[in-house]
Amino acid sequence: MATFSSRMISGSVVYIVLARLLDLEGFGLLSFGVTFAGLLAVMAEFGYSLMSQRDIPQNRFDLNRYVFNTLLQKVVLSVLAIIGGFIYLNMLFTGPNFKIGLIFIANAIVTSNNMYLFSVFRAKNKFKVETVFSLLYAVVLVVVIVVFYALDLSVYFIAYGLLFGRFLQMVLLVFIYLRIFSISFEIDKTIQRYLLKHSFSFGAHYIIGVFYFTIDNQLIALYAGNDALAIYQAFFKVVLILLSVNDLLNNVLIPYLSARFKLNDKTFVKTATLLNKVIMVLGLAMFVFINLFAEPIILFLYSEKYIAAMAIVLPLSFVLLFRIFTSMYSVLLTISDHQNDRVIIVFASLVVNVTLNYLVIPTYGFVGAAFVSLITHLILAGLYFLFGYKYLKSFLVSRNIVVISVITVVLILALYFFELKWNLWQAIVAMLLWMLSLVFIFTKKQRQEVTQLLSDGFA
Repeated sequence: MATFSSRMISGSVVYIVLARLLDLEGFGLLSFGVTFAGLLAVMAEFGYSLMSQRDIPQNRFDLNRYVFNTLLQKVVLSVLAIIGGFIYLNMLFTGPNFKIGLIFIANAIVTSNNMYLFSVFRAKNKFKVETVFSLLYAVVLVVVIVVFYALDLSVYFIAYGLLFGRFLQMVLLVFIYLRIFSISFEIDKTIQRYLLKHSFSFGAHYIIGVFYFTIDNQLIALYAGNDALAIYQAFFKVVLILLSVNDLLNNVLIPYLSARFKLNDKTFVKTATLLNKVIMVLGLAMFVFINLFAEPIILFLYSEKYIAAMAIVLPLSFVLLFRIFTSMYSVLLTISDHQNDRVIIVFASLVVNVTLNYLVIPTYGFVGAAFVSLITHLILAGLYFLFGYKYLKSFLVSRNIVVISVITVVLILALYFFELKWNLWQAIVAMLLWMLSLVFIFTKKQRQEVTQLLSDGFA
């Protein structure tokens, strides 16, 4: 929880504060750099963090040789990412975007190394290391923002501050690693062949998953400008905060369901169906909340200069809903050893996303990008449902949850269609009434089962 809180501060809260302090152009420029670095970081990282968390606990290789040989391959990937990033910037951008992009190329490479080292410590059950250094990074960002505001500096100071925070993190991580472990400077051909053979499925899923979720930001900056990207990213940060629930669900559900997984087992299907109902209700609650309270949230967090983000509330709320709805199905594909199907799903979503964004963003800007995200995640959800049914012979949904889902979506769509204006108190009353309707969703026995699971801590 400490690590999660630190990441929320450095990944979302800090950027909400910066959105208020910077003008639209400045925040859009910073958002361009951050999303650009995110794309390069996953290219340089290539799923090795996920591999290490599987390989190291199983003692497949000597730790010191394994880490060194992995880092050797990451050097090659980092060089390719730097070259690719520079070519991309040089071909498509000039001026401030090009300058800040160069800073974030360095940021991406350092971040990818930090991601890998964190994974090694996690694999060795040393979670406190990540907690301490995530908190350190959050503190550095707070100091950077305070200095930026006090001295009225430019957005480039923030970019360099972010780079400094990541670099300090990396230096200290290397120091701690060498103190706890050691490193063997030995090129092991067996490990090299193993990494080359097995890294592609991890890397492909990881890269594609990030690309289809962030490539629209680069296209918005290219075709619609930094102001448009600032508005898009501002509300997207709110969605990302709520989507963090999805990560927490995965962290809980994967070990719990994995230990109980049996294909075509009725007891397992019953448990998965009940948990899926809880997840879907949670997703519906966030969907209703974000649509009812979007305007006060935007005004409170960002001020009136971001009010244009109201145009993308509905499509991005559906993105939130679909992502939550697919949590159970993505977990099931992972624990049932069908990771390749997840690669197929996200690749199909990437093709749709990039194609539509390339056609839509030049004309419709960030609003078009939001609706493309909606379409992409609708396809993503449909594919997850189909693949889940293929292996479990069940959609894991009951009739009453389908009914309330349809009613909820229709009511929210009617709210926009008839252009109904709600004040804060009316929105609160509507939210409470909707929550009361949930009484009819769970039977007494189901409520007892969910309570038991929570009280046992999913033991």
